Amino acid sequence: MRNAMICVSVMLAVFLGWPLAFGNGGTPTLEQSRAEASAILAPVAAAEVKPVQVAAASVPAKPESCYKRYQREIMQCKGGSSAACRLGAADHWDMCEATGFWPE
Repeated sequence: MRNAMICVSVMLAVFLGWPLAFGNGGTPTLEQSRAEASAILAPVAAAEVKPVQVAAASVPAKPESCYKRYQREIMQCKGGSSAACRLGAADHWDMCEATGFWPE
């Protein structure tokens, strides 16, 4: 076990020490990265931004609660596989309570 730990330690030291000993290779410097980023972002900043039309202030419909949706799904489970349907609806209800969205 001791020999295995020595081997792993040596391999880790070589892995981490290789870039220090032999240079960065093709790793760009911070100034090169900033120059490339500004060259990419310049056309985006120069592009014309179109204004967005805002619709009249309308009140959005209140979303259905998870429990109400669960009750509606249970009412639709009148069939041969009602136990499986009810378990699926219960799972969906649990997911809806956790995330705020009913899974489809």
